[in-house]
Amino acid sequence: MLHLTSVVIPAGYWLLGRPAALACLTVSLAIAVLVEVLRRRHNGFRAWFRRWFGFMVRTREWSRITGATYVLVGALLTIWLFPQPIAIPALLAAYVADSAASLIGLTVGRTRFLAKTLEGSLAFFAAAAAAIWLSTGRSSVMVLAVALVAAVIEAAPTPRWGRYELNDNVTVPVLTAAVIWLSGLAHPTN
Repeated sequence: MLHLTSVVIPAGYWLLGRPAALACLTVSLAIAVLVEVLRRRHNGFRAWFRRWFGFMVRTREWSRITGATYVLVGALLTIWLFPQPIAIPALLAAYVADSAASLIGLTVGRTRFLAKTLEGSLAFFAAAAAAIWLSTGRSSVMVLAVALVAAVIEAAPTPRWGRYELNDNVTVPVLTAAVIWLSGLAHPTN
């Protein structure tokens, strides 16, 4: 559900503009990196963090970077690389659809699809299509095509290099924005 609260990022981009959004995200990311370092290297901070925020951290994230930090990286890159008419639909699709996919995939998901469940991926597709449609005002087959590509990107196995990974909280918004741009669904002048 972290992703659903992340809709404040595209909302902030829309309200504040690019320079302010990039500044806020850069400061937030610096704080997140500091928290990541402290929770791994300082026992007292780790205990405090676990007590107050442990309920939000997945088991596998205790030995890795948290999804929240990757959300900030993905948002920062998306806003840095793409203008509002492209970045906002991509970010909304990533955050709303990932929440839907997680909820459905973890509760009723049974059929494997790539690295996720088919049920979760279908929920991602539907939510992404709705988010893109609502944020672009376009209703076309292209909305469905972009949502389908985004769902496949989200379901694909996470690329790993040793202990490092290219998290889907980075790849989904950035690549979804690239697909929106390539599709012509939204243009910088819209």
